[in-house]
Amino acid sequence: MFLQFVQQNEPRVDLDGLARAAERHFDATLSPGAPSPLGIRVQFTSQPYGTAAFTLRARTCTESDYARLEPAERANQSHGMAGLGRRCTALWEVLPDPGTPAAACFHFGALLASVALGPLLPPEGDGLYGVRSARLRAEAMLGRAKSKSE
Repeated sequence: MFLQFVQQNEPRVDLDGLARAAERHFDATLSPGAPSPLGIRVQFTSQPYGTAAFTLRARTCTESDYARLEPAERANQSHGMAGLGRRCTALWEVLPDPGTPAAACFHFGALLASVALGPLLPPEGDGLYGVRSARLRAEAMLGRAKSKSE
């Protein structure tokens, strides 16, 4: 599960903001599904990443969430991102459907970061990512996948 730290006062997923940003800045579409006890299911379609489905759930940050920030910041030397994460009081839990390529997860993460204005923490805790760094990681992963298939 990815954690997207969010700079807003209440824990809620901003679907309208995400859909607008997807179209405007990512040449992509975001199609929300019905809310469920697990969260809100969305489909994110963007070239060259294709369509991927995610479940989003909003909640308040906990001390254990904050404790993961500094080690992740050190892991990819994302100076200042842990401090930015500590200023967030809410977060979105991001559950990709099984089999979702990592590149699509990071591309979607770039969209989330563009609206949340906080860092993205991947499940492995191997770094903190903003819009640009998540996009770059997605592109690098996509490039590696293409070279392996050629």
